[in-house]
Amino acid sequence: MTHPAVARIETHSEAHMPDALSPQPSEARKILWALDRQLWTPQTLVALDAQGNPLGVTLIAGRPLTNYRKIVDVFAANDEVFGALIDAVLADPGASVLGIAPLVVHFEEHIALEPLSASRRALLGERGFVAAPAPVPSVPSTRAGDPNEVAVWSRWNTSRPVRLAPYYGQTTEVTCGAVASLMALEQRGAGAFNTESLAENRATEIATWRRATNLPACEPIGLAVEVANSGTAKGLLPSLPSVFLSATGPVLIEEFSSEESERALRIDLQLESLRQAEALRIPIERRWLEVDEIAALVSGGAELLLLIDLTLLINDPTPHWVLASDFVDGSLIISDPWVQYPNGETWADTFALPIPLESIDRITRWGDPSYRGVIVLPG
Repeated sequence: MTHPAVARIETHSEAHMPDALSPQPSEARKILWALDRQLWTPQTLVALDAQGNPLGVTLIAGRPLTNYRKIVDVFAANDEVFGALIDAVLADPGASVLGIAPLVVHFEEHIALEPLSASRRALLGERGFVAAPAPVPSVPSTRAGDPNEVAVWSRWNTSRPVRLAPYYGQTTEVTCGAVASLMALEQRGAGAFNTESLAENRATEIATWRRATNLPACEPIGLAVEVANSGTAKGLLPSLPSVFLSATGPVLIEEFSSEESERALRIDLQLESLRQAEALRIPIERRWLEVDEIAALVSGGAELLLLIDLTLLINDPTPHWVLASDFVDGSLIISDPWVQYPNGETWADTFALPIPLESIDRITRWGDPSYRGVIVLPG
């Protein structure tokens, strides 16, 4: 597409808001741009006129080891400049650390800061962007009327995922396993979430965590027991979930190595979970599930809860549960309950996160020596 007023696009490998922009962005917008996104490989595109004056600017970013890019913001003098910047992003959306073109570009609309006009929504639509399904009220960016609320528009450069869970972001630091399992069952029609009530959703989140927790983490077998009780009993699963765990003994007890009584309590909890799993006849395989097996299971219609290490994704050395619900063009489509908001993340980053198999192989490891934990919800 041609944009006569825009003579060229200038690229910066950082967040860069030109001082000469006219009009100047608001202070709230400048704060959005000033957040530390270095790990997310930020890139700025500036639209310049023939005299080199800035007409508009856009900021894009995305998690490492993943296969998406997010348009964080577009500040443009008019619709023509807005369109030119979107076209520039789509022409070269910024090489990820993987060195491959992203499967999807998400546009993040900041409702309170800069809601899209009808004409700009139309411009996105002309370029293949479609509105993402509304999330479940949970973290601030999902909440209607919240100052941090965002809407998301997505342009998939390949086939779109057809199995995507209703997105809910965990509202505590410890409920990732509960939330990942709730999203998986919600995709199957559980109806546990309320599209209007944050309070009811949080009550569901915390109650699920209390049933599954190993204090504070959810270990694979205990979480599988909760999924079996919630999903199979309600007819949401055709058969019991199964567990693949390469460790032969209790897991996720590393932080209690110097507190024997606390460690013993977690071991007792896991032994009780194992007793319950055996009573329910949940299949448990004590082996390392390879990533090609993971891909085959998801491609065959299963949902997988994956135990991952967040270090490589957001520089947080923490065990964490995510949901894999689809497989598209070599990448698992992940619903990640955790939104790293201090670094500018919103649900746009986490509701449909494509992660290539080679990255999945790197992040689905925890412990020393490392082990892999996977829960399979049959299709």
